Amino acid sequence: MPPEQPFEHWREAARRIAQARAEAESRRKWQMEPPRPIPFNYRWEHVQTVVGLALHLAQDLGGDLEVVEAAAWLHDICKTQPSHGEVGAQEAQAILARTDFPPAKIPRVATAIRQHVGLYREEGAPPLEPLEAAILWDADKLSKLGVQAIVYAMSAPYANGQGLVERRQRFTQFTQDVLVRTVASMNTEPAQAWAQVRYQHMLDALAAWAEEEEMSET
Repeated sequence: MPPEQPFEHWREAARRIAQARAEAESRRKWQMEPPRPIPFNYRWEHVQTVVGLALHLAQDLGGDLEVVEAAAWLHDICKTQPSHGEVGAQEAQAILARTDFPPAKIPRVATAIRQHVGLYREEGAPPLEPLEAAILWDADKLSKLGVQAIVYAMSAPYANGQGLVERRQRFTQFTQDVLVRTVASMNTEPAQAWAQVRYQHMLDALAAWAEEEEMSET
């Protein structure tokens, strides 16, 4: 009998699939077929940022690094589908089962992915459980805060055709109406502190932008 093929390493598999799904999503949104380069791959930039933030939080809080990292790589693999958290959780389980990822930890990855959806939580809602689910939620939302998040938003396809004034006004409104609730929804203390700092950076940058805009009016 031929020797059994070894399982693929879980991190390599998760990263490979996340990158492929992100590229496919971006090509659809930009309407760019290969081999034309994608102007900006928002999803892939987002996923990589979430992985880094999630690992920092997990190290600070004592979360399971394997569960957190796997969930972070795979959390948006079904982003374009309805109920992407639930569908993504199911697919992540199937993906990890074909790798060397510890089988006993796979349900915790799925639980984290299932619960990460939404830009904010209800006021007074208790922290998500288990800890890894709270960490993934916080990392996902932290990626939407800060100066870098403004650059992401200005580089996405939905900003096409908008002038600078309209881009600033729309994003300022979104920041004040929605992202302020994101800041208040963080599950963990480190994320709460980071969110407040990153949100203030956004307000400062948007205020500076508005000031420059006013001075350049003709």
